[in-house]
Amino acid sequence: MRLLLVDGSYYAYRSFYAMPALQTSVGQPTNALYGLTVVLRRMLADLRPTLAGWAVDDGLCAERVALCPEYKENRPAMPEALSVQLDQVEELMAALGFPVLRVAGEEADDVMASYTAAARQEGEVVLATNDKDLLALVSPRVTIYQTNGKGFHLLTEQEVAEKWGVAPAQIPDLLALIGDSVDNIAGVPGVGKVTAAQWLRRYGSLEELLRAAPQASGAKLRQLLGAQRERVLRNRRMIELRTNLPLPIPLKELTIRPDLARQVELFGRWEFRKLSKEAEESLASERGQPELFS
Repeated sequence: MRLLLVDGSYYAYRSFYAMPALQTSVGQPTNALYGLTVVLRRMLADLRPTLAGWAVDDGLCAERVALCPEYKENRPAMPEALSVQLDQVEELMAALGFPVLRVAGEEADDVMASYTAAARQEGEVVLATNDKDLLALVSPRVTIYQTNGKGFHLLTEQEVAEKWGVAPAQIPDLLALIGDSVDNIAGVPGVGKVTAAQWLRRYGSLEELLRAAPQASGAKLRQLLGAQRERVLRNRRMIELRTNLPLPIPLKELTIRPDLARQVELFGRWEFRKLSKEAEESLASERGQPELFS
């Protein structure tokens, strides 16, 4: 079994900004929809997954907001040209055959983490994301999908360790120390990735690091007392992925079921001429009626 989990928000934004400002003849923006179609078809061709899911946010985690009211408040408003396309993304997912994974009041990364926890004992999991928090899940059976020029690459445990200086399981401890500007989580002043990684390699865990801080000879490490200690502990609770969410669709039901007739309709509506023609040809072949589209 190979399960592909796609971070919907990341890929929607990425597709929107990667593509030129496409629109239909009546002025409807379509660049994100086109980009998503291309990238998801490529993932299916690259990975040949047996199961797949498109994970989306359904609000912010209430526990994280309670710990840090400014959590993710720094994110700019969504461009209107993207917002109007998101209303149609789930139509696209149905046409491409990707089940949509959403849990009320929860974030996509926690949904992906919960599915990963359920699936990694049964096979391989590939996470299509750029979320640093999800690096913590990388293991012998869990990799991160990345495009690499004309090919693709699956990020492994060793490569995470080489880039970040710590094992994947230590990523939450490291982020608790340095913070995460993308999510508006402030780290310890003056502590960057290199220093934090050195500490964690030496002490093994954040717990042991904080226990050693009062007797440490270095001024930077001694600052992990009082308010800074509380900040780090708060950050650690916020960054921890939730792996026990209820699965909205049972794992074994995440089958990929493309709807070619729906693809023909949508691609025609959005004026994706090449994609529409390809879907028509595939549908005709499936029905054994090639003459209908000659």
